[in-house]
Amino acid sequence: MLTVLVLAMACTTGEDSTATSAPTTSIDLVTGEVPPAVEPLPEQLSPEQLGGLRFSDVTAGAGLDRDRSSRELLGEDGMTGPISVVDIDGDGLSDLFLPRTGDVNSLYRNNGNGTFTDVAARAGLLGPNPQFGTGPSVFFDADADGDLDVYLAAVGADSDRLYRNDGTGRFTDVTVESGVFQPPPTRLRNGDQVHGLDIADVDGDGDLDLVVVQWDTAVPENAANAGAQRQAASGDQRLDRFGDICAGTAEIRSRGIPRVPGEVPNRSRLWINDGDGTFTDGTAAWGLDFTQILGFTPVFADVNSDRRPDLTITGDACTSQLYVNVDGERFENVTATAGVGTDENGMGSVVTDVTGDGAPDWLITSISYPTEAKVCPVLSTVNGCSGNRLYVNDGRGRFTDETDRWGLRNSGWGWGAAVEDFGNDGSRDVVITNGFGEVDARRPQGRSFTRDYFTYFLDDPTRLWIRDGDRYVEASAAAGLEHRGIGVGLAPIDFDNDGDLDVVIVESEGAPVLFRNDTPPRSWLRLRLDDPSTPGNRAALGAVVVVTPRSGDASVVSEVSTGGSYESQKEPVVHVGLGDLAQVAEVQVRWPGADEPQILRNVAVDRVLTVVRDVG
Repeated sequence: MLTVLVLAMACTTGEDSTATSAPTTSIDLVTGEVPPAVEPLPEQLSPEQLGGLRFSDVTAGAGLDRDRSSRELLGEDGMTGPISVVDIDGDGLSDLFLPRTGDVNSLYRNNGNGTFTDVAARAGLLGPNPQFGTGPSVFFDADADGDLDVYLAAVGADSDRLYRNDGTGRFTDVTVESGVFQPPPTRLRNGDQVHGLDIADVDGDGDLDLVVVQWDTAVPENAANAGAQRQAASGDQRLDRFGDICAGTAEIRSRGIPRVPGEVPNRSRLWINDGDGTFTDGTAAWGLDFTQILGFTPVFADVNSDRRPDLTITGDACTSQLYVNVDGERFENVTATAGVGTDENGMGSVVTDVTGDGAPDWLITSISYPTEAKVCPVLSTVNGCSGNRLYVNDGRGRFTDETDRWGLRNSGWGWGAAVEDFGNDGSRDVVITNGFGEVDARRPQGRSFTRDYFTYFLDDPTRLWIRDGDRYVEASAAAGLEHRGIGVGLAPIDFDNDGDLDVVIVESEGAPVLFRNDTPPRSWLRLRLDDPSTPGNRAALGAVVVVTPRSGDASVVSEVSTGGSYESQKEPVVHVGLGDLAQVAEVQVRWPGADEPQILRNVAVDRVLTVVRDVG
């Protein structure tokens, strides 16, 4: 998020429609006061509502005690906290890859007894330049040879890297020969701030393509200059408001983003896989324009039910985007007509069925600072405070903002998120991690009003919402998922293979936090897909799995994916909670490119089921 120039801003914080400006008292830029945040009253949950959901912090005994950074990370430098959950050695246990800043990376191999061992040095994944560090990572079979390679995004004055797995768990840098090399930035201020990666077969040729999204550091400089010009023109050190936040930032972007002579342009790319481990830049040919966005999290998902991966991107400064895939040949930007785009500072993202109607909704994490007057206090020229967004899909790619109806607006300074059935009771839950370490909040000599405001986010609690009828209720403290700090990355993981989903949270500076799910046992089913007909996409990313627990029940619909959250990758496994069922009536798998679904009936529960594509 941006904090480049402090102004008094105004926006509604409790409406389901587009955020609009509202009158607010101006705040002196030197002596102004910050209105206190008004937290929603905590829910008093009954045992029936909680359903025994319980988490325990087991970090201390897991061997994950190394800090993520060797130095303090403030402001923009603290927006990293990546993690990939991946079975790197194929032993059926979930391993963890944690890129670091100012230190070497860690690849934690799951020992199967609740502990992890760091094998990054043996694997060759310590990182090219620990001085700057590494951002998010994405593991996928880039060359269709049957093992997982990895793309590592850079932080600071360095280049992204692609590492090829030699089949023995050793990785070699093949960035140049694979065609994805981009020269490092020419100055640190415009350092490489890539925060988003995702993979999908966008052209339907059987291999996985890659999108790389950069938070463009040229944009805040331009915003600061524009804000300073406005302030100078007013002749006043007090600015009542910038006006409508999204309209104001659109004006800034319309002027173009100036760059230092010779500076590398925006480094966001769509890399099209050529099928042999090399890639071609398809950004322009596919109709993608990344030059005016501060992109954070891209997620591929089929939002309009045409069986092709569309592309959602969250972004700061009202730059979140929705692109639909047209005939597997190009993307079309439909943000303006799809009912999305009111989030002022979208950061984390999950595209899945949140409401239970079978259609993939779009949950965006953002910044919430609820006040009694429902206006934003001191913020920068490109900030807002109206909170998260839940865009509910009608199944055809048209969305409605139903954030307040479902009770998911306020979480703090939101980053990583997951929407999964943590209680195995048949309903999906929502977890969001939060926090931000702005300079003034950690410095006693900092400006008082910014210190007061940003201190609110230093110990932001992670939030957990559980389903209660047609709404979600906050249950983090009651369920033991108590984490305060600057949480950034977040991923679901069944690290102990007991059939319920645990949670791992990555802080920007500190050690990761592992929460074990200790909920009383209920039935569950985890599904892995195997498509031998597409060696470059054996896990069948983009397939849709429809689980009907009992005949006549509503189905649980999931798209196979590794993306979502923020700077985080999950495993391509579909998890379904089943309550007290002994078997599932039906499982349908809609494979990519298949005309008819593959159907399994009377499926036994409490197991990991690998479904192999029937190509006969």
